[in-house]
Amino acid sequence: MNRTKRYAAAMMALALPAALIAGCGEANQPAPSAGQTGEGASKNAKKLDISISFFNIGKAFPDRNSDPFLKMIESRFNVNIVDKVISYADYKEKYQLWAASGDLPDVFSDDNINSEGYYSWIKQGIIRPLPSDLSKYPNVQKVLSLNDTKPLNVDGKYYMIPRQTYLEPDQWAIERAVVVRKDWLDKLGLKDPVTYDDYLNMYKSFAQKDPDGNGKNDTIGLTFRSTSSMLLPVAGGSFPHVINGSWVKENGKYIPYYASGQMKTVVKQLRQMYAEGAIDPDFAIMKPNDGYEKFGQGKVGAISVQATPNALSALRASWDKYVKDKKFEESVKILPVSWAAEDGSRYRYNAVTFWSESYFSSKVSDEKMDRILQIYDYLLSDEFMTFKRYGMEGKDYKKDGDKFTITREKNENGQYKSLGSMYPSYGGLFGALAAWGQQLELEDTETARINYGEQLWTLSHDALKYNVEKLKPVPTNFKVELLYTPAKSKLSAINATEDVIKVMLGKDDPVTMWDNIVKGYDSKGLQQAIKEVNDAVQQQGLDK
Repeated sequence: MNRTKRYAAAMMALALPAALIAGCGEANQPAPSAGQTGEGASKNAKKLDISISFFNIGKAFPDRNSDPFLKMIESRFNVNIVDKVISYADYKEKYQLWAASGDLPDVFSDDNINSEGYYSWIKQGIIRPLPSDLSKYPNVQKVLSLNDTKPLNVDGKYYMIPRQTYLEPDQWAIERAVVVRKDWLDKLGLKDPVTYDDYLNMYKSFAQKDPDGNGKNDTIGLTFRSTSSMLLPVAGGSFPHVINGSWVKENGKYIPYYASGQMKTVVKQLRQMYAEGAIDPDFAIMKPNDGYEKFGQGKVGAISVQATPNALSALRASWDKYVKDKKFEESVKILPVSWAAEDGSRYRYNAVTFWSESYFSSKVSDEKMDRILQIYDYLLSDEFMTFKRYGMEGKDYKKDGDKFTITREKNENGQYKSLGSMYPSYGGLFGALAAWGQQLELEDTETARINYGEQLWTLSHDALKYNVEKLKPVPTNFKVELLYTPAKSKLSAINATEDVIKVMLGKDDPVTMWDNIVKGYDSKGLQQAIKEVNDAVQQQGLDK
């Protein structure tokens, strides 16, 4: 089915549009700001308010007057940035509320691509397409011309800008990992786990053998940074596709991972891990990032989390708040997220190069859209990549030819301050608004080591090297993952992780419970989606 036909089919399947209400207004300040000259000042003569929601934006503007990066952005593009606060815990709910009331911000971040909700937004006119001619914004155009983003157009139009995480698939290799207390492993005489029984024993020992030596039964085996994304991957040794939630080819047919018979082993093992005290008893009610706090408080033996430098830095920050006598980097170890499969193979996370997207309210005028795309083009430019590596020239570094000399401020401990702490709008918004750019964290550069600290960066880099060399990426047909069919888009209403949690907390036989849950998915279009996908795979030759 071509794009036009599939779009028409999607539109017929969707609900009637909701009424829209006017969005944020624009400030009618006629003069460009100081520092803006020449063509830029002329084409951006009218000052505009641009409202934005982004995952971390609540930390972006503690003091607008003392943030040089924010001043630079607002001056350079003659805009006022207006924040509408969301968090990882509530962004879905807030977008639904704002969409229903017509109060969506001009720019907002979500992970909604190819879902029924995405096509519903288009149908209802809630989001606007990008201009068909993006030649004025070459860096934006480049992102939308990549092999794994080109298939995302609908009826020849792009309704979002994918937020690139990495440039290469292998750079996802530490996106799912388990960080464990190395000092607890040593104290309990445990070796690095390999099998399911090894992992189960390690988690139970952390929870039950008083590894902190305080004589109390108050420690936790395994917790999670985010239960929704980090729970299922811990069982990836039994069924690799739970690590990235992908479709799997079984008996010559593609099916969603949760429809596979291999899920029976997954639910049995996760039930056992919970029932025997290996898993955090509060895991089902935890909010994202609660696991950071628990680990930092010194009561947790292991956490399922990303092992990227930035994620480890956040974990270390929590650790440093509570643990004063042990250095984080010397107390932890990074292990594969799950045990070895029966054939001895171990698997790692695998994905397309982007996660999440930027959307634009249909209330955004052409003039404002031009201004927004100018900002995005800058945030995707080599110039901004240089800022992300070094900071502001003349303040944070000096450049002589090809040589960069770091002159950044240091804190009271003699360590370089992070760019995010010096420029909160960069740390909380602009640094990741157009692209996560996490490949910069992994670069073997002086600035990467400065940004995260030599020991922490090395800890993460060594784990990446090990996972790429020793672990297999989950075998995934991304053409199927990116494929749109009407019934497949509706499967986004299924939350298999929530249903697995119900099985873990239940009392009945876990396999029987899971079988009944999967049967219930048929009423949500599971069998029709499988048929549509496999028909499309045959018709479009996607099984290559």
